[in-house]
Amino acid sequence: MKLYIFIILIGCIFTSILAVYVGTRVFSVSDGVILLSILFSLVFLLIIDAVVAIMVRILPKKWVNPFNRIYKVHKWESKLYLRLGIRKWKDLIPESGKALTGFGKREVENIKDNTYLYKFMEETVYAEIMHLVSAFLGFLVVFINLKLWLIVGLPLAIFNLILQIMPVMVQRYNRPKLMLAYRRNEKYAQNR
Repeated sequence: MKLYIFIILIGCIFTSILAVYVGTRVFSVSDGVILLSILFSLVFLLIIDAVVAIMVRILPKKWVNPFNRIYKVHKWESKLYLRLGIRKWKDLIPESGKALTGFGKREVENIKDNTYLYKFMEETVYAEIMHLVSAFLGFLVVFINLKLWLIVGLPLAIFNLILQIMPVMVQRYNRPKLMLAYRRNEKYAQNR
């Protein structure tokens, strides 16, 4: 949570300073208009996140099958996450699943229950889809104030992209471990 708040604060401060400095000099726009544009843009991004979260939840179950090829995590990808230090920062990303859906992904509660593991993997797919869609739809924020798109909309869209991609990486980092446990449980059940 602290990492997210830090990135949000840095993004807002950076955008505000850039927008006020450039906006007042280049676009002859008052500080108040610029700050209002930033506020509206942030609210717009939150609305996008909420709408996408609701829409993703109504997807057909077959679309969120964690064993589908499109959700496969490649070895190079796992290595990239490790190079990016994911082990150090993954637990700093807020996890709101418990509050929003009743299923928390902070830690695995029952590693030997494949029904539970499948649900956990399915939730990682929901989160992955939601954050990816929100990352790209976040670029619609540039249309909030076309006069200030370059100094308000674009920087906020880029910070939103960063904030949305980090949870996607966490989901994709964790899912192969869950799949490994799932397959081990299947193998153990067959050998009994």
